[in-house]
Amino acid sequence: MNLREPKTQKVIFFFFILIIVLVAFFYFIYRPNHQKVKQLSARRDSLQIEVQKAEAARARLPELQAKIARLEIEWEKAKEMLPKEKEIPSLIQQISNSGAKAGASFILFKPSGPQPRANYQEIPVQIKVACGYHQLGKFLSNIGNLARIVNVPTVKIKAGDDRSVEAELQAITYTVAKGKEVPSGAPPRK
Repeated sequence: MNLREPKTQKVIFFFFILIIVLVAFFYFIYRPNHQKVKQLSARRDSLQIEVQKAEAARARLPELQAKIARLEIEWEKAKEMLPKEKEIPSLIQQISNSGAKAGASFILFKPSGPQPRANYQEIPVQIKVACGYHQLGKFLSNIGNLARIVNVPTVKIKAGDDRSVEAELQAITYTVAKGKEVPSGAPPRK
């Protein structure tokens, strides 16, 4: 190979220009675009993961809607068990009727004012009845079967006259504290 020949010089010049074009292509076009391709591939992968999560959440949507409906029904039942303050007189009337149905004679029936607690209020009622032992059991059973929550933490029984008993008991009912009510319905979507 003779370097002085024009044909050889043309070939060497062609390869030199080709190398310069390839180096320029690599540094100015391929490398920056290759980095963009890497970034876009990583973004595509993260978006695919998000799409998979969204599809999984969409697949669970009917299950979650059924769960929300079930919880709303349970919440409505729970709200029936905790009366609002304006419903307390009717609840006290129900307790009184429960005693009358059982055959208990009321000696004392004294509701107290609400006693605030963290998320609820207690409304104690002092009750003193005279009745038979089985009638007292039926009265307590009737109180326990009310739709509202009524707790009877203390019962003191004394023997009465002529096969009867006198019972002093404290019945406590509960209301939701003002400002602590939970709104009904599902939370708004974001």
